[in-house]
Amino acid sequence: CSFLLTCYASHTKLRTGSVLALVRDQAAAGWGLLLEIHDPDSRLHRVVIPHGSLKGEGVEALSTLLDRGFVPKLGADRLLIEYLREQRPTARARIVDRCGWHGGVFVLPDRAMSDADEPHLFAGPPGASPFKAQGTIDEWKSEVSARCTGNSRLIFAVGAAFAAPLLALAGVEGGGFHYRGTSSDGKTTLLRVAASIAGPPEYVGRWRATANGLEAFASQHCDCPTMIDELAQIDPKEAGEVCYMLSNGAGKARASQTGAARPRATWRLLFQSAGEVGLSEHMAEAGRRVKAGQEIRLCEIPADAGANFGCFEELHGAANGSDFARVLDQATRRCHGTAWLVFLERLVQERDRLPEWLADFAKRFEARCLTAAAEGQARRVAARFALVAAAGELATDWGLTGWPAGA
Repeated sequence: CSFLLTCYASHTKLRTGSVLALVRDQAAAGWGLLLEIHDPDSRLHRVVIPHGSLKGEGVEALSTLLDRGFVPKLGADRLLIEYLREQRPTARARIVDRCGWHGGVFVLPDRAMSDADEPHLFAGPPGASPFKAQGTIDEWKSEVSARCTGNSRLIFAVGAAFAAPLLALAGVEGGGFHYRGTSSDGKTTLLRVAASIAGPPEYVGRWRATANGLEAFASQHCDCPTMIDELAQIDPKEAGEVCYMLSNGAGKARASQTGAARPRATWRLLFQSAGEVGLSEHMAEAGRRVKAGQEIRLCEIPADAGANFGCFEELHGAANGSDFARVLDQATRRCHGTAWLVFLERLVQERDRLPEWLADFAKRFEARCLTAAAEGQARRVAARFALVAAAGELATDWGLTGWPAGA
């Protein structure tokens, strides 16, 4: 169904739009319309207009359209709202409020990876998407991934980034890895290199946030690479509980205006952190003692690789660790985001066979790394390390890293 309206713009032109489908969420609620409209720069936008926003004079729906550059001529507002309320297209689409897996579909803010017949659309909180791509996959391999070779921490960090969407397929609980080390030893570079599979260096988040802010951050990164820098910046009184929250995959229970329980935000995270202090030391500043469950959920890894180059062992021709970190930083700014899209496309294709393969991989990994006397806590942590190894090998086998098999 197409509609045509005269709109104000920097030039005199008729603006057109189309009603593509009726949308609803996974629970068959949240019904609305999927529109396709052009802004004054002739850029195409797909916009979800909830039916609830069309009530009364449709002020909420009009605000959404105006924000996307679709400006009806004065006096046409009522006609547009009436038109939209009457639309009943036969096509259907699903809307979701977070990224990540939704059944066999992997949803990102600007696309969905799926072989399903029904489209899935991201309709979460508005804001700029952290997922950005620049350069080609071959450029990323030669400028970023190739420089990880010979560097245990870099290979691990990239593997952990690739492992994020495997949590659901492997049935492994969420959790994180914390790189602890001295100032200027390359910890932030580790996070930026890991982030480069999905976006630019700015993709890396910060611990300098409230628990509510990190809850929103977690929801935005569900099943996706997640990096959070500078652990010391979070309130030490909140640090332990926030680690529980991020790892357990659920936000706080809250009441609605009527007093009824609101649906809690949920996610799955395999996150990476860095800082000069560890969790136990940071919590001690507030007189708190770290619990075993918190230590399991945030595994601490020494950032220093023991080669007198900070986090690095192999400098690939750089004069020192600082110069090498600078080279990696420049490379991640030029080349990022392409590996993530290629990896997800292949992951969706291989989704049905991967759970069995991942389970077998984890058994072989644990047999190699643990003894029969290992307790449950060690096995829970080992399962997370096994997932990182499996993800790195998958990415390598699929031609994304250029690393030798077994790296």
